[in-house]
Amino acid sequence: MRTRCTRIIAAVAVLSVVPISARSQTDASLKLSTTNPAAATEFRAGMGDFQNVSFESAGSHFKAAVDADPNFGLARVLYAAISAALNPAQQATELSRGVADAARGTNNELVLAAAYREATLGHGDAATALFRAASQLMPSDELLAWTAAGGFGTPLAATREFVTRHPTYPLGYNTLAYQSWVGGDKPGALAAAKRQIELIPTAPNPHDTYAEILQWNGSFPEATAHYKAATTLSPKFPEAYAGLAEVAALQGQYDQARTYLNQAVANSWTPAQRLGYMRQIAGTYVLQGGPPNALTKSLEDAIAQAKANGDAQSTAVFYSQLATVQANAGDANAAHQSLAMAKAASADAPWNVYYYGAMAHGLMKHWAPAGQELAALKAKAAADPNSVPKDWLSALEGYQLTSQGRPADALVILTAADTANNVLVMNRIAEAHAALGHTSEAAAWNSRVNANYALNLADFTNVNSRRRAKLATKP
Repeated sequence: MRTRCTRIIAAVAVLSVVPISARSQTDASLKLSTTNPAAATEFRAGMGDFQNVSFESAGSHFKAAVDADPNFGLARVLYAAISAALNPAQQATELSRGVADAARGTNNELVLAAAYREATLGHGDAATALFRAASQLMPSDELLAWTAAGGFGTPLAATREFVTRHPTYPLGYNTLAYQSWVGGDKPGALAAAKRQIELIPTAPNPHDTYAEILQWNGSFPEATAHYKAATTLSPKFPEAYAGLAEVAALQGQYDQARTYLNQAVANSWTPAQRLGYMRQIAGTYVLQGGPPNALTKSLEDAIAQAKANGDAQSTAVFYSQLATVQANAGDANAAHQSLAMAKAASADAPWNVYYYGAMAHGLMKHWAPAGQELAALKAKAAADPNSVPKDWLSALEGYQLTSQGRPADALVILTAADTANNVLVMNRIAEAHAALGHTSEAAAWNSRVNANYALNLADFTNVNSRRRAKLATKP
């Protein structure tokens, strides 16, 4: 499973569920209420892809099942849960109708439909209770056993226990691989990811997962081989091209990275997924450090795609990012115009707009409006602590303090953030040390950034931090 923040991945993370096993969800414990053969066939195909973490393909099968039988409630709920084609209001409507239709089916379908609806809407306690009830109703279902144990939120020790009790359940190893890596057990992470491939070698995502762990380990040739393997398997898996782009970019092969990302664009399942890869193309230019005209053009292309998608929030974010490029180039008028466009693009401007607005003003040394953007971001975080990532807020404040001659105060804030995994925080710490004349400390922190291979080309703060760290440590 890739860790980039697409809507589909985020939805599954909220669900705290792993894709459903085609075997476990279609055996005698779950009798499908649909009498339409095409709907049943598409549903089972969707379960197979969902099982193997090919969410876009799964969504297309669930949609086909609903088209074949509009009253197939469970299929409608699962389609709504993972579809990138629905806005929040449409999603809520589809979920409610799906549960209502499932109520006219079997009891097990109703419980499952209600569980997925509550999970998709972020009602964790209700979803957990329903999944546990479903697990009791269908005790042979390994997915439900996994979900009832806590799913993605299960502590590492509990995941290891689950895998011991269910040694042939592939997705348990997917979770174990990522949790082990985060927990510092790199050999365990690699072994778990490899075991998932052994269990389902013909599915693309296991190869992608193993490749990602290999990439983080710095094993670039091996990672490339498995990313390429994922691109050859069915269903199509464009995320593997994004993985290939990351490996290429980490080695300074920026043109090759963009070639891979253009292949991802060409193989995208949805306009939203296509936009995500266009964002990553812009990220390659940021990491490369230009050329500015190419970066500007890539952002303008992304803005046009976001508008075509009706995605106001992404449009706003892209305009705010464009403002930082223009500010860095010394074009204050264009930067201010882009910031105004960002605020006008969405009635509910996402936190990123304030972050990049503050950065753009900072690059222009306009510290009063930069401070206002920071204050607005703090207010947003105070109103809803989950709406603004704390590390980004700390990094922004640290940047402003260092840039205004207060690096010691910046270090107090920055060292309280995530200094182990967040390359933005690490790089801002390095800058503060450099401003204090702590040359060796600054070099050490930037070296930690350079040695971190968890690249996310869609995250401008991630790629910018890497670019700055490379420049600071260049011989």
